[in-house]
Amino acid sequence: MNRRMWMPWGWMVVVWVVWNLWLPPVAVAKESDKVRRFVTANGIQVFLIENHVNPMIEMRLLVAGGGSHDPAGREGVAALTAWMFNEGGGELDSVAFQERLHYYGIALAANAGQDTLEISMTTLSEHLDEAWSRLGDAMLRPRFSSADFERGIHERVADLIKSEEEPSFQAMRALNPMIYGDHPYARPVNGTLESVKRIELDDIRRHHTAAFRAPGMVIAVAGDVDLERLKGLVEKHLSGLESKPGPFKSPVEARVGAKGGQKHIEMDLPQTTVKMGVVAIHREDPDFYALTVMNQILGGSGFTSRLTRVLREERGLTYGVYSYFSPLMGRGPLLISTQTKNESAEEAIKLIRNELTRMLDEDVSADELRDIQRYLTGSFPLQLDGLDKLADTWCRIGFYRRGLDYLDLWPERIRAVTHEDVRRVAWRFLVLERMHTVTVGKRQSGVAARDDGTPPKTGSSPPSR
Repeated sequence: MNRRMWMPWGWMVVVWVVWNLWLPPVAVAKESDKVRRFVTANGIQVFLIENHVNPMIEMRLLVAGGGSHDPAGREGVAALTAWMFNEGGGELDSVAFQERLHYYGIALAANAGQDTLEISMTTLSEHLDEAWSRLGDAMLRPRFSSADFERGIHERVADLIKSEEEPSFQAMRALNPMIYGDHPYARPVNGTLESVKRIELDDIRRHHTAAFRAPGMVIAVAGDVDLERLKGLVEKHLSGLESKPGPFKSPVEARVGAKGGQKHIEMDLPQTTVKMGVVAIHREDPDFYALTVMNQILGGSGFTSRLTRVLREERGLTYGVYSYFSPLMGRGPLLISTQTKNESAEEAIKLIRNELTRMLDEDVSADELRDIQRYLTGSFPLQLDGLDKLADTWCRIGFYRRGLDYLDLWPERIRAVTHEDVRRVAWRFLVLERMHTVTVGKRQSGVAARDDGTPPKTGSSPPSR
């Protein structure tokens, strides 16, 4: 790498460090109030969060077309489409495209989730025209060469083979179909060894064309650009996007099964990985805030959570245990995860189940509820203390239709959750008979998560609404 190529990239790294590590978050918070929104003639929804403290831009783009939209039997198409996003566009082949990005210090990448394809871009504001030109090439004029495609297939296969050695990968690969059955969310976003090998280059071309259309696309830009210039960039480089809606619609509603299941995967490891899960909520569910509070109490708030206190602090069975939920366009999962010694797996699962039952049977105390609400509202500004976080947050607000007042109302909605709400959502999501459990490790005699086992039944009755 010569000095001329290094200088722009090195300068961007220095600015990023200054911005994200040295500047006080207050400067970002003040500017983040100035959110502007516009919709282009072809239907792209754009959010701008101006901040001129440093000469940098963060951009996030979301569009429907994630792994749940893959053709059956060819899972991994969306992920491979994302992998090929910056492998050449317009007159530039893959090597020339990457060299151009590197020279100007532009970071451009794509990722596939369950619902969406996500594009991220980071650049100095002086290189905005170059950055948006490359974005337009990748989106409207992709090269999709057969050589790049074959390289992508090779890397995907190598990654999947390596993942086979990871107990968490094995656990989630088994757990998702247990939770979702034949629902699209059961499909592995990155595919399987068999499905990836079936993918053809025309699959990538079709998926790219179907996904990258203006209607439904949401872009959020945070940083050193004003409204008129941003409008000009979007119009110049993305006006050629198809203005007709694409074929990717919201998934059908996933339903919670009446009975959970249990599965053990044998691996010769010193620790057992435990994953538990159930169908939970989508982002527009009215129980979103109550579940946020309940989850923090159960296992989402680090050392103050009940699961951490019991399994780590009191019993010393694990270094970490977590509960978390992933709201999607459809009903995403609520998951519990930990690792423990093989010989303590049965005890760990029993203690987790005891804490789930406790959430059903006992009201949260006023002090515990107040402490969690203070934690959630107090830590909330940290989710917005950088340009990358601002762009990501506003892109998701737009894509998932959360409303322009979402951030303003979030703290008061958290504070409005009552102990009755917490117990009610616990009964909605934590009933043991519906919970699915996967363990990965060396089986010990009497381990609780037997393939044919049945979890203990819950003793009490759900609270009245």
